[in-house]
Amino acid sequence: MAKGIGVTFVVLVHSIIPRIDPVTIHLSSFTIPLFFVLTGLTYNNEKHRTHLRNLATSRARQILIPYFSLYVIMMVLFIPLSPSIETYLTPDQLLFWFLYGSGPPDSATHLWFLQVLFLALMLFAALDRITYSLPRAFRWVMSLLLVLAADVIWSLFRPVLVPWRISSVLVAASMMIIGNEMRRLRGLKRWSYGSRIRNMIDVLLVATVLLTLSQLNGFTDMAVDRYGVSLWLYVPAGVLGSVLVFQVSSLLDRFTVSKRAFLALGSVSQEVYEVHPVPFLLVPVAAYAFGITLADNADLSYSLWPARFILGTGLSLVLVNRLIRRNRFLSLVFRGTPLHRASNSSER
Repeated sequence: MAKGIGVTFVVLVHSIIPRIDPVTIHLSSFTIPLFFVLTGLTYNNEKHRTHLRNLATSRARQILIPYFSLYVIMMVLFIPLSPSIETYLTPDQLLFWFLYGSGPPDSATHLWFLQVLFLALMLFAALDRITYSLPRAFRWVMSLLLVLAADVIWSLFRPVLVPWRISSVLVAASMMIIGNEMRRLRGLKRWSYGSRIRNMIDVLLVATVLLTLSQLNGFTDMAVDRYGVSLWLYVPAGVLGSVLVFQVSSLLDRFTVSKRAFLALGSVSQEVYEVHPVPFLLVPVAAYAFGITLADNADLSYSLWPARFILGTGLSLVLVNRLIRRNRFLSLVFRGTPLHRASNSSER
């Protein structure tokens, strides 16, 4: 259920930005880190430790095929569109930033997450294989060293974007280590207790500290190396926000409607993430049909964020289940797996 809550928050933030308000400040502090912590939490060390090649192959198919496919499709579409429509990037600019592995500044596509997720997972898996026999304390030190290295690299490149988002890869790998240590400490048990009072106190405490950290750190956008005031605030806020989502997920487990909704989103979270900007386009199209150009009215565009959010979650879910998962080509593009193979794996 945590994945469903996470992708819902991601779509909500994307519905509101570029406007920065209290919602985007606080949610941006942990929505993306949540998925890195979850990756570490659900990582099966014993299964993958001796089969890193199999892990790399399967994750490359799942993550990199959609990343490269969708990026190429964007570049191809921008070629005929750029002469007649004011696209925010030309095809040659898209190609440059694609090869650079980061950017463009303040206009990065949402596909950056797939790139960082894959590279960080490979780094985390390699470090796990090397250090699994060492004392547990060493893994916590290694997590801190990764953040330190990321901070140094980030400082050296600022204000230029770090090539191939190396600093973000190091931060993500650090969060994966933390998530994996959570698994070692408590397994995959629910993050709640029998006492409702204790559950509420825990949630309030974590939420209070999280709100304080995120307020101090400000708005963050990992896509363009924007970690707020400090990485040393960003990482704790990301981990605390993940814990808060785990706690809320456990509490919502007893509510059937919300449970089903978040589980439905969580089961297709990657595809929803990949496709959600497409329904956003319906908002300016609908406004233009009424003679309104949202590009010239920032306040009106901002006020329509609920429409973008509803379309980005609801319509994306429909597109994924009714179209992408039923078409062999689209299944390959968005899932990295042809339809027949996806069907077989789901049956297993």
